[in-house]
Amino acid sequence: MMKPGNRFTFRPRPALLLLLALLALPSAAAERVKIDLDYMAERARKLASKPYDDDWGKVPDYLRQLDYQAYHDIRFNPLRALWSEENLPFHIEFFHPGNVYDRAVPIHEFTDMHEQEIRFSTELFDYGQQTEIRRRVPTSLGYAGFRVLYPINKANRFDEFAVFAGSSYFRVMARGQGYGLSARCLALNTTVAEPEEFPSFREFWLGKPEPGADRLRLYALIDSPSVAGAYEFVLHPGEETAVNVRGRLFFRSVPRQIGLAPFSSMFLYGENAFRKPADYRQEVHDSDGLLLFTNAERATWCPLENPSVLKPARVYAFDRPVHFALMQRDREFEHYQDIDAAYHLRPSVVVDPGAWGPGSVVLHVFPSTLETVDNVAVFWQPAAMPVTGMPYEVEYTLRYVSSEPSPLGVVIATRTGQALNPPGLYECVVDFGGKQLAELKDVDPVKAVVEAGAAAPVERYFLMKNNFNGTWRLFIRFRPPTPPQEAVFRAHLEKEGVALTETWEYTWRATSN
Repeated sequence: MMKPGNRFTFRPRPALLLLLALLALPSAAAERVKIDLDYMAERARKLASKPYDDDWGKVPDYLRQLDYQAYHDIRFNPLRALWSEENLPFHIEFFHPGNVYDRAVPIHEFTDMHEQEIRFSTELFDYGQQTEIRRRVPTSLGYAGFRVLYPINKANRFDEFAVFAGSSYFRVMARGQGYGLSARCLALNTTVAEPEEFPSFREFWLGKPEPGADRLRLYALIDSPSVAGAYEFVLHPGEETAVNVRGRLFFRSVPRQIGLAPFSSMFLYGENAFRKPADYRQEVHDSDGLLLFTNAERATWCPLENPSVLKPARVYAFDRPVHFALMQRDREFEHYQDIDAAYHLRPSVVVDPGAWGPGSVVLHVFPSTLETVDNVAVFWQPAAMPVTGMPYEVEYTLRYVSSEPSPLGVVIATRTGQALNPPGLYECVVDFGGKQLAELKDVDPVKAVVEAGAAAPVERYFLMKNNFNGTWRLFIRFRPPTPPQEAVFRAHLEKEGVALTETWEYTWRATSN
């Protein structure tokens, strides 16, 4: 994902100001047309009625062959951001095609009165040492994507809070956060034997905001061999940034697996790592757990881990849509000690589903040794599959949060290791926290409810109040499963039969030791 370049001072010449003014004016071809999801869906339907064209938007070889440093020499001039000279609350900065961004995407602006394409211009970019690239780039090129700026942190400063670029990926953050996990429009064949398919943004439409607006509406077309579709995004930046998503998809052919509201994230290691790498940092991850809201008063916490060997995806089946969240729950800088990456500021994202019907939350984590690789995938897999040629409706809301969405006491840490006594046993040590738990005393009748399969019989478990920080610590000691078996543990705390905490669910794999 391209990161913002350094800000710099640029004084445009009068001729350039005239050129940019002409670029911003409605052209003679500007249409009076109502841009909404129905309009976009009709474009997607027509696109899906034709065979997929894999050559669309491909950029010249000399742009695709730019290495990382050469590509990042090319920077958008922030003084030329769309809407920046009109005192509007949102600004748009564009990405130049090249390097990993190997397709150029048309981007349009629309209002209630017209729509028009925002034509590509080299005058919007500083090419640094890439002067030859500037001379060669065609004026009809198009853009790789864009980022959205808004006074999300301070009233007098425009900060980036959303990026749409690369395949159908988009990244968003709330106030005080940094980028972390990536969302995308659609996941196809992510955890099945067939090759995974990545739909790509093919066109964008940006709704010009009114003065004082606190939300931005935009549309996108996506396309791939199996499907073409139209998406509407409404972005509400703030302390909690919400993204309302609606889509209408038309399948040329139905893949074996589809995933709605998919995320990609990174988990290298955390406090639950049995053996940590030789790294000064205690934890390295963009997300540390999956939270499942089984009902309004109960939730299940599934800590992430980096497996040593590839394992099948975890599938959590439900007879109705459920809220779920990919979380960065640990927000203590001291636990990461990474000044540059600032992992403690990565977003957590809650998915509020639409009328999806029955289905499953799928969690897949594959082995990785690099923190630059996303090795976590999460999505909703609907039980009802689409029908070729028929519109398939998608609707949900993403909420980017830093606060804790779980309704009860929460799991704040999972640790694993060998028990000292007796020999041959291993243990999981689980810390539960929350205001209600902190107020309870160690003499109160707090009870741990522990479940485990026969693959790893529990020899002993016991619960202690941690009076140093007000949490409660559960020790579970067990005999490890025999390879290739694995054991699933579940535990929660209750008082007089009433649940005090979410349910902790953890998979101990024989390869963990």
